[in-house]
Amino acid sequence: MALSFVGVSAQAQVTVPEVPVRPTSAAADAPAPHETRLRFDRGTYKHGIEGLRVVKRQNTLNNVAGQVALNVAVSLLAGGATFGARGFGKDELAGDPLEDLQGDPVVVNPAISDLNDALSRVATEIYRRRAAAARETALQDGSTPEEIEEASRIPAEADTPLHPAAWHLIYENLTGSDELFRLKFGAELGRGGFMRPPAVCAYQSEPIAWTEWQADHWHRLRDERAKAVAACAETLAATPENRW
Repeated sequence: MALSFVGVSAQAQVTVPEVPVRPTSAAADAPAPHETRLRFDRGTYKHGIEGLRVVKRQNTLNNVAGQVALNVAVSLLAGGATFGARGFGKDELAGDPLEDLQGDPVVVNPAISDLNDALSRVATEIYRRRAAAARETALQDGSTPEEIEEASRIPAEADTPLHPAAWHLIYENLTGSDELFRLKFGAELGRGGFMRPPAVCAYQSEPIAWTEWQADHWHRLRDERAKAVAACAETLAATPENRW
């Protein structure tokens, strides 16, 4: 259940630099083999989403304490006036890096690595078909060799961005003595538009004891990560071609 209190919040906007499209050397007689990659776009997420974050009970308690202190300060400055109530859920908390696995590929957000790899293979086939169709048209409409070459190009980067969502281990219960955590992962493919939201995938594991997550060099985390990637790859790969 979300916790409610009086507060003021601000969300940092992060701009990710555009990745330049690398030129190809496709000749007029045949397009060169090329992979089209999806662009990882952090969107409104703060730095840190690139790696696995752990959200523990203490993160919620610290956030509540900080917001209460802010509310008191704002109320005093405003002569006792309040400025609206806002709630938050544990899924919204940034959490902390998993220090035990720093440098291990398992903590890398799959939207940057494995999921991006899987969806880039799909994007490559789509863009190759588009380039082949454009080349065929150019060959028949009197285009110059330069125009045929341009039509045959397969872009190094897709028009469609891949946005991350959750990549967290999150505690299951705020009260009690259990130490259960779920692995949560999500991603969005495409830009939002009028009456056309991005394609979305979401995965969460069963609640698992923290000691089980840690066992055998975090073997369970590696298994669940693979399941999360496979589930999201299957969901997002089914996005209609006109959305790529």
